[in-house]
Amino acid sequence: MEHIGYCLWEGVTFLTILLVGTGLLVLRRKIRGRPAFTDHDRQLFFGRPTVRVSRPGFCINFGIAVFFCYLAGSLEYLLLARLGASILATAALLTLFGIVKKWLC
Repeated sequence: MEHIGYCLWEGVTFLTILLVGTGLLVLRRKIRGRPAFTDHDRQLFFGRPTVRVSRPGFCINFGIAVFFCYLAGSLEYLLLARLGASILATAALLTLFGIVKKWLC
């Protein structure tokens, strides 16, 4: 219970990082003359995937993605854990999403 202030502060920092990142993405898209929320985003978040992959190919790619996610997560924890939970979580989310996008999409 004595660490609740630290947890609350890390939560606020994490939300701030997510909102600022989203704001920068929207700003970058608006500067380039594109809509902030595209049809590709809508399909990515709410639609069904249109790409079909064979079962053995998916299993191999999934195994590779799991290996790299575990490796990247371990390295990030060793390097970034002392900087705070919000920085660690943000870096881990971005890295792991990139790995999954590379190997499974």
